[in-house]
Amino acid sequence: MRFPPLFLGFSTIFWGFCTGWEVFSIVAALVFEASNIVRTRFDLQKKDFIRISDLSSLVMLILLFYSYVENEPRMIFLGFITTLPIIFMPLLFAQLFSTSDKVIIGTKWGRRTHSHAPVDVRSLYILSIVFATAAANIKTVWFVLFFLLMVLISLSGYAKDSRTLKRYIAFSLLAVFTTIFIGAAVAGGHFLIGRKMMEWYNGWYSSLNADPFKTSTAMGDVGRMKLSGEIVFRVYPEKPSLPLYMKQSDYNILMHNSWYSRPKTTEPVFPFDDMVWQFFGEGSGEEKMKISIWMDKKKGEGVLPLPDGAKMALELDVAGIEKSALGAIYVEEGPELLEFTITYDSENRFEPFPDRGDLFVPKSERAVIDEVMRQNGLFGATSAETLENIERFFAAFKYSVDLKNKAGRSFLYDFLNNTREGHCEYFATATVLMLRNAGIAARYRTGFMLDEYNSFENALIARKRDAHAWVIAYIDDRWVTVDTTPSQWKESDASEKSFFEPVSDLISWIKMNYENYRRKKSADFNRILIAVATVLTVFLMVRVYLRKRRVGGKDNAGNRLFDTPGSDSPLYKILDFYEKNGLKRNDCETLRRWIVKNREKLGENMAFYAIARLHEELRFDKSADQDAVLAELMQKYEEWKNSIIEEKDGFSV
Repeated sequence: MRFPPLFLGFSTIFWGFCTGWEVFSIVAALVFEASNIVRTRFDLQKKDFIRISDLSSLVMLILLFYSYVENEPRMIFLGFITTLPIIFMPLLFAQLFSTSDKVIIGTKWGRRTHSHAPVDVRSLYILSIVFATAAANIKTVWFVLFFLLMVLISLSGYAKDSRTLKRYIAFSLLAVFTTIFIGAAVAGGHFLIGRKMMEWYNGWYSSLNADPFKTSTAMGDVGRMKLSGEIVFRVYPEKPSLPLYMKQSDYNILMHNSWYSRPKTTEPVFPFDDMVWQFFGEGSGEEKMKISIWMDKKKGEGVLPLPDGAKMALELDVAGIEKSALGAIYVEEGPELLEFTITYDSENRFEPFPDRGDLFVPKSERAVIDEVMRQNGLFGATSAETLENIERFFAAFKYSVDLKNKAGRSFLYDFLNNTREGHCEYFATATVLMLRNAGIAARYRTGFMLDEYNSFENALIARKRDAHAWVIAYIDDRWVTVDTTPSQWKESDASEKSFFEPVSDLISWIKMNYENYRRKKSADFNRILIAVATVLTVFLMVRVYLRKRRVGGKDNAGNRLFDTPGSDSPLYKILDFYEKNGLKRNDCETLRRWIVKNREKLGENMAFYAIARLHEELRFDKSADQDAVLAELMQKYEEWKNSIIEEKDGFSV
């Protein structure tokens, strides 16, 4: 297919501006159009085109990786489609600056070479631009107009008369709107598939999907709790202080075996600057810590773990945030991996003041709690003394994840009087109810307790097994942290860790750093990736071209791919001669049809007809003796030249 001058360059720039590759497309367009000015060509053979095809395959792999890094999961394939023209650029460059009008696409594996028949890669390149720009799904008038113009020019060779002109226009319009429709369908399909996959996909870390208004305490469950060493988030404090409590949610109402947060209301939190969110108080806190946390994969939602006294979040790139009445911070939508800085004042906490709900003791547990406190003399003269008595009472208890039911009056009764062992939810629940029974406001809190410092990452590590429940109590007009769970709970849980935990930690660290590059779409990383691909492409192309014989523009008219049967036939020189004398052969026009159309001007030149027959035999008859046919063909070619010199009728020799 023949294309008018500047068409390849125009199409390349059009693709670049539709897909965001503006500068790259302008450079590529200038290189391609330079082939109309630079007449020097390279004599590339089949093996050279195979190498360039392999280079295009390598470029394709690089673009796949680039698309994976640059795009959301559901948009990876769509992003790859928009880069399709880049894959064909090395082949197009080879065709434009070689002595051949076609290229061979193939590959070489070891000693085996697989290749296809020569093709005009310009058509494939324009087709890739059509699909790439359509996939960009730009819904503007200028896009449709330029796209229509590109298709009209591409197919203009098929309009030969008034009859075919109508078909050409109709087919062009149909091609434009069909391609745009397919591109929109691909984009829409990616959106629907991605949304469906997110609906089906379960989040990795169920602890982050905590409901800030309800949590089950697992009170009375029989059996061993399953512990996991998976890393949930990392904390990078300016001054590490162990242990570090990271709050997720507070609860004030206990019903049966579940804690609830009342009132069940939220208020939106709005950023007052670019990715800056004021959670509590005013201004920025005096202390800082960086948090890197995995969120729910469905929508990037979840409850943020925050230190006491959290005030302001910096560089928090999320779509929306809700704050519960008891101070839980809920991310409505964000990326899978969140990295942000939180400022805080550990001495100034912003929990809401206590109300009647913070003194509520369920009727079913009231008698049990009161009996235990009186029998053990836990009531003190002051709130601080009562708290001290309760902490001393639980100091004799043991931590255990083997929950045993002694069939007492209630699960709390068994825990406080019989078994005297349990996990953190038992201790936190009992402590809250004891404090309330003594008239001290208290709340049940869930989150993580961190005491593992990783010197390699310079971070505090939060694992699933670090999920914890504790208490906040209102003592001496301020909220204080109360944790009555025996300190050996950490050692007990850590003893269950997997032998391969260091390996999984390394994988988690690698995944976190990779996800940071991908989510932030690092400009430096993308530049390096494109630079590597460009340098590699130029290097391999130079290696191919420097070893080839250069041919001047006026001397390469008859050169073809000599590895193809019949490509060295003198028929091509004859056709070039006739074309100079006005007998042009159109694209896609067979040799026989051209002969029939021009029989009157060709006359009775029997040598030419013999050459045409021998050329077809050489080109398509695999059983023919190639050397013998070629020798006869060259003989007829000499006869044709002599006959033309003698005729001189109607032709300029």
